[in-house]
Amino acid sequence: MAYNIIDLMNKIILVAKKRKEMYEKIRFSTSRTMKVSVVATILVKDVQKTIDYYEQLKIEIEKDEEEIDFFIYDKISFLINTFQRRFISPDIQDTEELLKFSLDFEKQVVALYIDIQGRIIQKEEDHKTKTYKILCEIIEKKQNHIKNLQKFIKK
Repeated sequence: MAYNIIDLMNKIILVAKKRKEMYEKIRFSTSRTMKVSVVATILVKDVQKTIDYYEQLKIEIEKDEEEIDFFIYDKISFLINTFQRRFISPDIQDTEELLKFSLDFEKQVVALYIDIQGRIIQKEEDHKTKTYKILCEIIEKKQNHIKNLQKFIKK
């Protein structure tokens, strides 16, 4: 069975859905303040926008026949599965702590995607593939999100 960018997008969507679940747990925890709940709600909505964006990307590339080597996909799948073990709702007490946690976590997600992107490259022309370009787009959006979070934290 051959894997393609759709299979990879499904894994990426799973990561986003896990992030959303984590923020929802923070949002609905009874020990949180109202401010923490509000910020967590904003983070949940932001992750949902990301999920919607990924789903739209999947629709756009649905007919793409470009394959990902089984061994590369297997390594990427292992990376993502290992990463998903990090999804533990921390005990957040204030908004500053939540925002810093979110920023750190988003940086880890970007690092994961960069790692995946690096594994896709096996030969020089691989940087011209649809898979590579889509990962570039996803990484760029995540990096912009990180910059926005950093600006928000500094205010």
